[in-house]
Amino acid sequence: MSDIRLRRIESHKVGGDPNNMLLSVPIPLTSSGKAYQYSPNPDASPRLFLIGQAPADRTISEEHRSRIRRPPGPGQTVCPYSGYIAADREFVHFEDIEAIKNLIMWEAEQDIGDFLEQHARDFNRHQPRNTFISASMDVKRPYRPKPAPLRNDLLRNLECGICRRPYGVYAIALFCPDCGAPNLALHFQHEVQLVRDQVILADQTNEAGQPELAYRLMGNAHEDVLTAFETALKTVYRYLVRQHRPAQTVELLSKITIFQNIDRVRKYFEILAIDPFSRLTGGDLAFLTINIQKRHVIGHNLGIADEHYFQLAQDEQPGETVRLLGEEINRFAAICLNVISTLEDWLLPNAQLPARAPLLP
Repeated sequence: MSDIRLRRIESHKVGGDPNNMLLSVPIPLTSSGKAYQYSPNPDASPRLFLIGQAPADRTISEEHRSRIRRPPGPGQTVCPYSGYIAADREFVHFEDIEAIKNLIMWEAEQDIGDFLEQHARDFNRHQPRNTFISASMDVKRPYRPKPAPLRNDLLRNLECGICRRPYGVYAIALFCPDCGAPNLALHFQHEVQLVRDQVILADQTNEAGQPELAYRLMGNAHEDVLTAFETALKTVYRYLVRQHRPAQTVELLSKITIFQNIDRVRKYFEILAIDPFSRLTGGDLAFLTINIQKRHVIGHNLGIADEHYFQLAQDEQPGETVRLLGEEINRFAAICLNVISTLEDWLLPNAQLPARAPLLP
């Protein structure tokens, strides 16, 4: 049996000798060509993300070098959820390890089966014919299909605007998994585009003679702006607290409730000496305040104005349906993006928190 050739196994050989081969087996990919990655940081939530192949001709411009955490390329990976940096091998997904083990086992079984079948054919070919006693050898091989692991793309697929590495995450993340540049604003820009598409769909529905359905679609678009805004605020806050207030992390994060009130958001970020709304004009801040309240009316009161909303907005009377205009929803989204872009600056590699809280307008 010493002449067994494991031809399938040998096709993966990149070193070693026949008795102790070093193998290189490609990991399973999704339909878009991305590989599963699993963050080794237990504080990351979630931990699964996907990463694709980078363009061969990419370069990093000088203006962007201050934004990256590492030169892009092999060697290390950045957890997009937590910013944790470790060797590439630390991010290999456990399901891929099992998939490769299963493939190697299957190929070894097939190689051994091929050898035994060939051995049986050789044995039978050399048996004497037309004799009183004859012998033959037969090999019964159970059918086992080749393992075909299924890898699915995630819904949120992006390309880093700095290093051009494609990747996939669950809904939102903070950093590019290759160069480590903050990508929070890139995620929110994606949300803004989805909202714009919903507004267009609502307008088309209204023109088709379905005003009630169009209003509901507008309401969903408006609500999605605030949902994405709240998620982004929470995500940044959690990261900055863990980075800059580690001794208070458990206490501060346990007090998180909602991020849908400007005064409350400012109170949260006050511990970090940050005002997320510092770049907004007075008009934009007032518009943001009204639309946050409008979202509560739409989401919890079927769009019917109540006394509190009337006192704040001074437009629809209590009991009337609040107006939803596409251009106002788009402005609402643009203002939220402005706030998120402001917060993204605090995710830069050399960002230092201010010594004291800025004066709030």
